[in-house]
Amino acid sequence: MLDTKFWEKYFEVYDVLNLVIPYQELLRNIADELEIKNGERILEAGAGTGNLAIEIKKRGGMPVALDNIQEALNIYKKKDPAAIIVLADLTEKLPFVDNEFDKICSNNTIYAVPRKYREQIMKEFYRVLKPGGKIVIANIHKEFKPIKIYLAHIKQDIKKTGLLGVIIKGIKLMVPTIKMFYYNAKIKGEHKTGDFDFLEFDEQKELLSNAGFRNVSENKSVYAQQGILNSGYK
Repeated sequence: MLDTKFWEKYFEVYDVLNLVIPYQELLRNIADELEIKNGERILEAGAGTGNLAIEIKKRGGMPVALDNIQEALNIYKKKDPAAIIVLADLTEKLPFVDNEFDKICSNNTIYAVPRKYREQIMKEFYRVLKPGGKIVIANIHKEFKPIKIYLAHIKQDIKKTGLLGVIIKGIKLMVPTIKMFYYNAKIKGEHKTGDFDFLEFDEQKELLSNAGFRNVSENKSVYAQQGILNSGYK
């Protein structure tokens, strides 16, 4: 089972993804789907180092970043000292009142939570979302292959900066990139041993519907086809 120490080390190198084009696109996909209006209070559940929260703030939203790894939230705070952070575990009742948020989003978080908690988590999202509010969730799926994300990045980056530029950046970022591949391999290994399960292709959509969300979207392929995005309304 992946413990807190694993995720602490994972988040130490996580921000290398900020240079990966499919990851940049994923953050924009989620923010676009949120249809952010100025001043909206938006819960990001599983905020990690705050990359999506920063994108939300750029667009005029007021993100509240929740995560259960203090070290990840500390990294986010260094990027944005004014950030609103909440240390909490999604497997427990959320520390918010009913109908508190205009919108909710979550990126690549639910897949790492044991399946037995997932319906409970969605019901908590429903509870703290305002009537008429929107939820947007994206997660890697059961066929997830990290190498496909990096290959998609290299293909796009060569078009932008040329082969030499890609090689130079690759050399500079070799150590954190290797570490990310190692941690991703550990995550895949946990899936294979059955300690936790990646989402089935329709699982996210069904979880939202079963929790009471309406107008749940069809699956949208994101993150170089390694993730699925769904949205819905309360």
